[in-house]
Amino acid sequence: MPDESMTENQALERLVSDSFASRLWNRDPSLWPEPSPGGDLTEKTLGWLGLPLQLSGLGQQFSSLHDQLVKDDFTDVVVLGMGGSSMTPLVLRDVFKEELSGAINIHTLDTVNPTMVSNLANQLDLEKTLFFVSSKSGTTVETLTLEAYFRGRLSPSEDLPADRRNWLALTDPGTPLSERARAGEFGTWVSTPQDVGGRFSALTPFGMMPAAAIGLGLTKFAESATAMAQRCNENDVDNPGLVLGAFLAANMLAGRDKVTLITSEKYSSLGMWIDQLLAESTGKNGSGLIPVTGEPLLDPDRYGDDRQFVFFNDEGEEGLDDFASDLGKAGHPVHVIESTDSSPYQVAGEFFRWQVATAAASSVLGIYPFNQPDVEAAKVKARELLVAPGIEIEYASLDTAIDEIKNALPTCYVAIAAFLHESDELTSEFSRLRLAISNITRLATTFGYGPRYLHSTGQLYKGGPQNAIVLGFVSGKYDHLAVPGESYTFGELTRAQAGGDFMVMSEGGQKVIPIEVGADPIVDLKTVIQKLAE
Repeated sequence: MPDESMTENQALERLVSDSFASRLWNRDPSLWPEPSPGGDLTEKTLGWLGLPLQLSGLGQQFSSLHDQLVKDDFTDVVVLGMGGSSMTPLVLRDVFKEELSGAINIHTLDTVNPTMVSNLANQLDLEKTLFFVSSKSGTTVETLTLEAYFRGRLSPSEDLPADRRNWLALTDPGTPLSERARAGEFGTWVSTPQDVGGRFSALTPFGMMPAAAIGLGLTKFAESATAMAQRCNENDVDNPGLVLGAFLAANMLAGRDKVTLITSEKYSSLGMWIDQLLAESTGKNGSGLIPVTGEPLLDPDRYGDDRQFVFFNDEGEEGLDDFASDLGKAGHPVHVIESTDSSPYQVAGEFFRWQVATAAASSVLGIYPFNQPDVEAAKVKARELLVAPGIEIEYASLDTAIDEIKNALPTCYVAIAAFLHESDELTSEFSRLRLAISNITRLATTFGYGPRYLHSTGQLYKGGPQNAIVLGFVSGKYDHLAVPGESYTFGELTRAQAGGDFMVMSEGGQKVIPIEVGADPIVDLKTVIQKLAE
């Protein structure tokens, strides 16, 4: 059992004295407890440790991919995937926004929202688009549904088969998707490593092949990741992975389970990736670190005593360093990650730092970090709802939602789950809602669009501490868009996923408040914000 009085220095000293780093690199499973049901043996999940050295080989393998796509007259790449299979391309698109040539545009579709699906299809020249069908298991329902839709758009007639050149499969060996690839349904099939879990797969082809497609240099990623791996290989107090892991674990043991990440604007999307890594790795058996990312900044005295802060201010963004200092003066624990490189390629090193830190923190906390035992329950419930006669969600009133938020205990947090059409305007309005909640109640807030969060923080919401107030936003009417070969529509699939997850969370003890919004959700959010202030 972890020592609940352990300080950050004591946690770090324990990791060093226990030779955590060398045992990690030797794949020692005794660093963590036995996996709960749904987990793999540790030696089957630590392949990510060798990825930095393997990345140079990937760089050589995919070095000509971008130029070949341009030569073949492709203009766009679309990654169809969920969770770890698509999160890294999302992050890299934003981090490298200023560096991309624009010769090949990248899009990541990790939703079955019908408006978003049809909008993307309508804006692309589909014959000049390469589709990555990315699924570790080869059975991900959202991914395969999206693939079926776009194949139908490319080949509206059975007499006109799809051109295989538009299709690339990324999946583990032996999966149903790999068998289809072997049968010739894809122009290219790239095998992904079986001993690397989805949330640890940033440096595998799931993350790196889309990067190569848009012209990013995998050799530079390899240099950054290898440098960080070497620093994380030492059993000493300067090991950056151990330092961060000790900080996370000790503060959680002290009751500060809300890990609040604050970054410069350039790296803001890194938070989505960290969300999944921390939430799925530690959020189980009634415990877990709660990542809080993308939250608007508050005055230091508006943060509760359940917070710990991690800063990554790579470009010295004005005001952030002073803000970190002010938080420390206010008594909040603050860990500042020093930038290792002025280049955005340093993100590869950050991927590795956080993976080691998560493994180390989990060891201190007595948590097995390589499974996600509570994810499947929501999938099962969603399938049940899809075959049921009508999908009914019992919605709450706005007044009920406001009362629950205002009467929450100070150790609670508000988790916003939005099964809505993602847009910059709507995301900004949700940020204003988060700001209003925190200013009025001092509660931490998390936010995610569905179904993306199901493959990210969903494990935490179902298997972690039952101290969330979940505001689930669902549209009253989704656009009608048929799913090829199925009796249901994309909208019905979205509603079933929302209803299934809400039911499972509620059955597990979370306070879930489903809210139905109209054609313009921003109007409804403004009403919630106004009522909060009353």
